[in-house]
Parts: sequence; structure tokens; C-alpha cells
Amino acid sequence: MTTPTTTNEMETKPTENRIHRFPDSKYRLILVAAARSKQLQKGREPRLRSSSHKPTRIALEEVSQGLVPFEVLPPRQSTIPHHEDGIISV
Repeated sequence: MTTPTTTNEMETKPTENRIHRFPDSKYRLILVAAARSKQLQKGREPRLRSSSHKPTRIALEEVSQGLVPFEVLPPRQSTIPHHEDGIISV
């Protein structure tokens, strides 16, 4: 892992230490940030001041700082009919 070279770079890049809010999955971080980025692209106001104007970067910063509430829902049951032997019927 490389270390940031400037103070500004340290403030804008989410690091391993800042991602500790997502102990179950870094994948979840990406999903939450992507959803927030879409909100920003549609005109929602950022929840922090950022040196970046890119919605994805702003969203990652917001999520890393815990400013984006989210909820993990239980998995849904499949609506695809299937036989008992596991073969999908169409």
C-alpha cells in the first residue's frame, strides 16, 4: 500500500483505516458509494465540502466518514420456479 504524498491527497482518498466502517465487505462500500454517487449526479447536495467536483469521489468521502446512512436488508426469496432437483423450469 502506498502512502499519500500530500495532505490534500490524504484527505480525499479513502484509506484502509477509513474503510473500517464496512467490516463485512469492501463490496458493500462500493455499492453504497455508487448509490450515493447517483444521488449526487441527479442533483442532491453533498454532505461535506470536498476539493473534488467528481460525484464518485465525493460519495466515497461521504461514505468513508459515515455520512451516508444505509441498511442491510435480508435476502429476498427467489421468484424463479424450480424443481426439487434444482433444475430451473421456465
